[in-house]
Amino acid sequence: MENKFKLFLAMTLATIMAISFVACDDDDEVKLANLNVQVDIADSFTGLSAANLYVYITNTSDNGVDSALTDATGLAAFVDLAPGTYNVSAEMELTAEEAGAASGYYEEMTLVGTAINEELLGGFDHEASIELDGKPASSLVIKELYFNGSMVDFIFYKSQFIELFNNSDDVVYADGLYVAMLAPQTNGSGTSDVPTTLDLTETVYAQKIMRVPGTGSDYPIQAGETFLIALNAVDYSNGGASTNVDLSGADMETFATAWMESLGRTGAIDDVDNIDVPNMECVYLNQTYGWYQMDPGSPSVVIFRNESFTINEITDPAADIPAEIYEIYAEINVEDILDGVDIMVNAETGNFKRLPSNIDAGFSYIDGYFTNKSVRRKEERTVSGRKILKDTNNSTNDLEVIDTPTPGGFGN
Repeated sequence: MENKFKLFLAMTLATIMAISFVACDDDDEVKLANLNVQVDIADSFTGLSAANLYVYITNTSDNGVDSALTDATGLAAFVDLAPGTYNVSAEMELTAEEAGAASGYYEEMTLVGTAINEELLGGFDHEASIELDGKPASSLVIKELYFNGSMVDFIFYKSQFIELFNNSDDVVYADGLYVAMLAPQTNGSGTSDVPTTLDLTETVYAQKIMRVPGTGSDYPIQAGETFLIALNAVDYSNGGASTNVDLSGADMETFATAWMESLGRTGAIDDVDNIDVPNMECVYLNQTYGWYQMDPGSPSVVIFRNESFTINEITDPAADIPAEIYEIYAEINVEDILDGVDIMVNAETGNFKRLPSNIDAGFSYIDGYFTNKSVRRKEERTVSGRKILKDTNNSTNDLEVIDTPTPGGFGN
């Protein structure tokens, strides 16, 4: 009898241990998530359907991409996703005829929409929504932003440049064009970096604004040609383009010291004036000291036109550093913007976006600082020997990271 009791006890304990092991195993199992994405189209476009569109999701931890088609109601369903943070995007390409029927603008355009940093928890269903919006493609686009800088010979950020491109088949004049660097200047790289809490639908906010001088026909940009704006129009190549770039032949440079001093402020020691290269007109700089340097990790740049533009400042309640330095910005109307590019510190800082989706629905980024890498607009096609660059108002798709900057061209 005693032996039977011991056998019974042993079997009972074994059963309990097995159940406990399975239970623990179940608890440790990674639970997957589901995501439903509702795609709608902005009210400014009529008669369009969001059915049969590809929706893309990108896992910000490993940049893995998945896609799904929307159904007749514009809903795209993703199942069994790994928990994590995802960026969501979709786009719709319209011919000139389709765009005209939907909006009255008879020009090819791409409607884009995004949802940034969607947090998916395992074992739960999640909902996200994106609105597709857009505007006619601009003749002038930002071809390349070289902001990251170089460690070679301690150049750092001094060889930065902004290069524009005439993406049309007609001559375009740069005269009167504004170039602005938006707030916040940096994002996600430090504890004091915070995304702006200001509305970004009709207005964006600049920390630095400059303007191309001229009377209207002084600075032509031929079809398929570029317009190079250098921070310093200096030859930094030291005899070899592999080290850095020669900017001595830039179309414009940004010299702010004289203007800063005229306002009782102080320019930057690295601000160099090449007397053989015209200077951009200084318009706005919300600092007591400095110049038109871009942040080497996360600038946001727009080009815009407005013949009656005036400075209207606004205070950002999100900023937590001294008001006299960074938290006062100049307003820019979104409708005046011809093109814009958002750059983030990394894939996980999309909540710092400074541009609405109809200007730039996505963003680009470079891993690290002073790597000599650059971001450049992709070539879409060639027509009669003229390059046409990709312009869907989505930097995630339109821009690529290149190993060395290519001012004045596209490299080999």
